[in-house]
Amino acid sequence: MTRFRPRSFCIALTLLALLLSIAMPSFAEAQEKQPSEVAGAQAQEPKTPAPSDAKTDEPQENTPDAESEPEEENKKTPPPKPAPLNGVNYIFDTQIMLYAEPQMNKMIKAKQAFTCTELESQAIDQKCTFPLAKRNTKERTKPILYREASKSVVAILISRKHLDHWHVVLAATGFFISDDGIIATNRHVFNKSDEFMFAMTSDYVVHPIQEVLGANSSNDFAFCRINSSEYKGLPLRRNVAVGSDISVISHPSGRFYTYSHGAITRRYVRPPQRKPAKKKQDEAEQPAPVKLPTRWITINAEFGKGSSGGPVFDRLGNVVGMATSTSNLRVGSKTDTVSQMVFRNCVPAGVMLESLKPISPSP
Repeated sequence: MTRFRPRSFCIALTLLALLLSIAMPSFAEAQEKQPSEVAGAQAQEPKTPAPSDAKTDEPQENTPDAESEPEEENKKTPPPKPAPLNGVNYIFDTQIMLYAEPQMNKMIKAKQAFTCTELESQAIDQKCTFPLAKRNTKERTKPILYREASKSVVAILISRKHLDHWHVVLAATGFFISDDGIIATNRHVFNKSDEFMFAMTSDYVVHPIQEVLGANSSNDFAFCRINSSEYKGLPLRRNVAVGSDISVISHPSGRFYTYSHGAITRRYVRPPQRKPAKKKQDEAEQPAPVKLPTRWITINAEFGKGSSGGPVFDRLGNVVGMATSTSNLRVGSKTDTVSQMVFRNCVPAGVMLESLKPISPSP
């Protein structure tokens, strides 16, 4: 039987108390550090937005390209510039219209263009004064004539509005008669409307027509101007004989820079009109009756709608007339008529020279 010793028991209790006093502070310190370490770990993790934050209606300022995406979608690639006009390259009429349209819209929105009504009000019968080009004396082959003369031929364009956009519409043809940007075309091209009028040059640059300098309503021609001196004027020549070879460059029904060849078939006087002229399909108002006889020439080189104001050349590249209108000789009953001939009427260059002062050069 083991004997109980009080002294040994006291020593054991003392050692146990000593061990507990050492361990308790370390345990308490560990308990205090645990919440702070957990909080620090949470602070280092990226904060996940609450569902309410992710559904906010207004975009945050730091959201990249939130507003630029629609603008980029609305931006269209500009159409490429058409091939140079040289008589060898193929002419892409649709591409020319698409290339001209943004130029026209830009000028209209910048208020750099003038309406047809504004220009028509200036197309009054009066003489004009500006320097003319000197007559050509060297004969050209037809390909060379086309390539060189086309550089001075323009397309008269007007705008047609649809919603907030303007579309290009071909109205007529014209040509430079001075190096100062003076263009000759038909008087009937200028009508009253809210549409804007432009001249597109052979390099497919669109220019707003700035003003109409003068006109002759009886013989249906007018002179207008653009702000440019980069294009060469074509010389005018009077009194070309019947049977002389001629060429025409014009834009019939949007077929840009079409060439045709023929001869002068007649020189004649048209008597005065006793009643107003027959209203044309593209005119908003009836032209006033012509009270005086007028002089004209006819040619058999073809031209059509859109060719009004196109130049008629001799073999030297001088302008001898301006394409103006066509008329048919028909026979048969009213329900069954046959067209026998087409007369293509042109303003003689000599008549145009009479509206310019001083008259130069002489033929």
